[in-house]
Amino acid sequence: MITRTDPFRAEREGGKPLDSPLLWASALLVILLLAATPVAFALLISGMVGLYMTIGFGPLSGALQNGPYEAVASFTLTTLPMFVLMAEFLTAGRFTRDIFEAGDKWLRHIRGGMAMAAVAGGALLAAICGSSSAAAGTLAAAAYPEMKRLGYSDSFATASTAIVGTLAIMIPPSIGFVFYGILTEVSIGKLFLAGLIPGIITGFTYLLVIYWTVRLRPNSAPSVAPAPPVKERVRALLPIWPILGFMVLMFAGLYSGAVTATEIGAVGAFLALVFGVVMRRIGWTEFYGAMAASARNSIMIFTIIIGAGIFGLFLTVSGMTQSLLVMVTEAGLNRWSILLIVVAIWLFLGFFLEQFAIQVLTVPVVVPLLMHLGFDPIWIGVLLVKSGEIGVVTPPMGLNVFVVSSVTKVDVNTVFRGIWPFVLAELVILGLLIAMPQLSLWLPG
Repeated sequence: MITRTDPFRAEREGGKPLDSPLLWASALLVILLLAATPVAFALLISGMVGLYMTIGFGPLSGALQNGPYEAVASFTLTTLPMFVLMAEFLTAGRFTRDIFEAGDKWLRHIRGGMAMAAVAGGALLAAICGSSSAAAGTLAAAAYPEMKRLGYSDSFATASTAIVGTLAIMIPPSIGFVFYGILTEVSIGKLFLAGLIPGIITGFTYLLVIYWTVRLRPNSAPSVAPAPPVKERVRALLPIWPILGFMVLMFAGLYSGAVTATEIGAVGAFLALVFGVVMRRIGWTEFYGAMAASARNSIMIFTIIIGAGIFGLFLTVSGMTQSLLVMVTEAGLNRWSILLIVVAIWLFLGFFLEQFAIQVLTVPVVVPLLMHLGFDPIWIGVLLVKSGEIGVVTPPMGLNVFVVSSVTKVDVNTVFRGIWPFVLAELVILGLLIAMPQLSLWLPG
């Protein structure tokens, strides 16, 4: 028989706080993460220790026998590897380069136009990719050499491509929203719609940041180049028709009801492969590379889910969520204060952890709490994904910054120096989304 403990009982009854298994397990989790232990194994080990202290060895053994399988044996979870595979096929097919070159032809006559072209390309790529690091890496490979040749500063050029990759987390289809939807059983289709307006606002804000940066810091970008002839600009749009067709098919299939949100990832991966093969951009070498990269990334995600499942079971057995609700009620804080505290925690965790880790650590506890306080789970998902979007470009663990640094061979500190105006803009957007929930909820409604 499994008995559940109250993790905060010791504090309320005047006992020693360290009597709580929750505090021991949480402390162990923090130590393992600081020691650079992979997130999946840090969650697994700390969850095992917590379960052993709470329910003993016998039930823990049973949980380890069945828990990992039950955590991943879900048809809904097939969405994740399919979205990852779709992103890898699009990257292997070099579709990003076509998007960027078309944007460059139309915007190069504007000061900072090539950075703006990267934003435009990133927005289109986000609508078909869903992976922030993949978008940042491919855009950096396509845009940085040309920006460097024309005289853009290293910090501005690399920061522009690093921040643009974050659009892939917000603009649907987003792997971040898929993962959140799986964890919370919230409609993935509605989450996609909820991210559309915030994603568009984010893209336009990046353009404003670029516009003002090149005026306040003239050495960031070169003088304007002459505009290409109209015929040349129109011709540059021809190679991106497969991307536009791909987007139309994806959205039409999803929102017409022809395919479900779970199936759309497989449809997208198949279409990306077909486009790549028909256009002779994906051969056996590219196919094998995309499959191998997709398998590695998918295994990483599923391993995190397994570790999170064990840690989540410990939180359930310990009564963490119920006790937290009691504490919040007794504390007398209003619900908006609690929401701001939660968002601050998400931003802090983003300094050290990537999107999936933050979700598996916080969603099982935080989302029921915020829903109990009357907040919409779809809106909560948008705020969580936006917070994670900020985390992938902030030190010390800004994943996109390290990806761009690796691709361009520019020192990571140089990339971080250029990223701060964009981070400030992101914080303003986050505040706007908190103050105006309807920006996220209008389309799903």
